[in-house]
Amino acid sequence: MQTKASHAATPWADGPHYREGLQDLPVDVRQALIDIGTMRSWRRGDMIQKQGQTIGQVVVCLKGKFAAMVAGPSGNDTLLRFLTQGEIVGLSTVLADLPAPNAIVANGPAETLHITRQDFINVLTRYPQGAVSVAVLLSHRLAELIKYVEMTSHRTLNERVIYALGRLARSNGEPSKTGAILLKLTQGELATATGASRQRVHLELKRLEDIGLIELGYGQVIIKTNKL
Repeated sequence: MQTKASHAATPWADGPHYREGLQDLPVDVRQALIDIGTMRSWRRGDMIQKQGQTIGQVVVCLKGKFAAMVAGPSGNDTLLRFLTQGEIVGLSTVLADLPAPNAIVANGPAETLHITRQDFINVLTRYPQGAVSVAVLLSHRLAELIKYVEMTSHRTLNERVIYALGRLARSNGEPSKTGAILLKLTQGELATATGASRQRVHLELKRLEDIGLIELGYGQVIIKTNKL
């Protein structure tokens, strides 16, 4: 196990911590989308977007916790990450009229805002600066996708665990005053994010904890970025 060699490229220290959502759009564009959208409520386990389905609408995550999941050929789901409040999903599906590349599942009571394809396109046509902002969001997601493919193809479990912690920390981590990052995540969820068993992921986490990079807690992982 080449644990120490993996530390040179610790992914939670790489790249900007950006939020891709409604709050990133110009104020007038944001208000226009809110005005024409339809609110919906969900319970835990409800599927908001089904993988492979052409939904014909943009969805904004307003309240609650949402998981972006991808189903593999063997039927096992992979957790990509948790979505942030205000995040916009379904952009590629709506703009290119393509099937959804992943599923979105509510992890508890949740609320979403739904905007039909035609209404969304009408707003972008009316506000060109909104179209530019959406292009920036899609560029971030393309870069994230390329990185995801590179870091999950032919990588050791150690590397996959470190990368999963990094991408989840960048989108859902809570910085502390000490410089560490609190990530509310169970080891079962991390196993789903890495495509490995919970037992194997637990061993990798213990190794990272033993060398002081992380600290394990109940339903959470503290990433000690000050020790990198």
